[in-house]
Amino acid sequence: MRCSDAARRWVQILSVREISQHTWMLLAERFGTARIVSMLGSQSGRSELGRIAGREVGEPYPYLVEKVESFLTRKYCGVLCVEDSGYPSLLRQIDDPPVLLFYDGDPVVVERPAVCIVGSRRSSRRGMIIARELAWELSRRGILVVSGMARGIDTVAHDGALAGSGGTCAVLGCGIDVPYPQENAALALEIARNGCIFSEFPPGTPPMKHHFPRRNRILSGLALGVVVVEAGLDSGAMNTARWAVDQNREVFAVPGPVEQETCRGPHHLIKQGAMLVENVGDILSALPPCGRVVEDHPEADGKGVRIAPELDDVERTVVGALDLNPKHIDDLVQICDISPTVILPLLLDLEMRGIVESCGGGTYAVSGVLRRSGADRH
Repeated sequence: MRCSDAARRWVQILSVREISQHTWMLLAERFGTARIVSMLGSQSGRSELGRIAGREVGEPYPYLVEKVESFLTRKYCGVLCVEDSGYPSLLRQIDDPPVLLFYDGDPVVVERPAVCIVGSRRSSRRGMIIARELAWELSRRGILVVSGMARGIDTVAHDGALAGSGGTCAVLGCGIDVPYPQENAALALEIARNGCIFSEFPPGTPPMKHHFPRRNRILSGLALGVVVVEAGLDSGAMNTARWAVDQNREVFAVPGPVEQETCRGPHHLIKQGAMLVENVGDILSALPPCGRVVEDHPEADGKGVRIAPELDDVERTVVGALDLNPKHIDDLVQICDISPTVILPLLLDLEMRGIVESCGGGTYAVSGVLRRSGADRH
């Protein structure tokens, strides 16, 4: 059943815009949802509800109810209410769980151990590769990756998780049927096919600035822990970390260059006691026992980036001098003590093999491991 009777009653109740969700929850404890729906159908009933709530209560908004019914005709779309047995168990435990969760996909996936990965919309190349790598490593161990489908870190976290086997879940700050951001429309379809998209906002709700801080409590509420990869001090990712603390979830942070603005958030979290993350093992070791999935970790270099075993000694020297931040050919010549006439064709060959990437302006960086394994997704 993609919409229970209880969920339908809540759709009608919450369509009355004058009353907050919290107040409706209190009224539901007193009257029950069936009686509230009946009371909303008469002026005397609405007057009684308004007297208790301390403000005027209007009629249910028919357009919203019809919009939800239309949404429910879509394949794989549904709505859960907090009373339903299929409602995410971890999310139900937070102080202010959403009464309704609209979804597209398979909501059962959130019963898997889950980790939330969030970060800056304007992340560096380094941050993007690290987030994708962590998401892939978690996913291939059967852990669901939760994120907000925003530009930057969120996008690559979903992408990395889709390349693994654990699936991914997105939580939106708008209606599920509203493509936002527009460039992630195709990603949304893939997430729905291989996981689930959730929103507490009814279909048709536009993305409003004040929706996202509230959305963030769901991101952390669905997960055993939150990983912050690059974030400013006053950012949505940091807001999600604060929700995680309030919900008694684990908080993880990936450090970075001290001069980088988007590394201030993770550094602040580390100072406040968040676990510093160098690799996926740091996350797995801190999860509750139900969230630990043991699997041999592939051999990697100290940067968390695998070096292909077929490299010869000279190639290993060059790749070993690179990291996720681009280096100019002139610097590589000095570091590796290799002639420019030798290193340029060598770099071109490594690029053709997907081991390094040209970053423009004569600079190169080591490839993210998922970039080389992207074919696994298809």
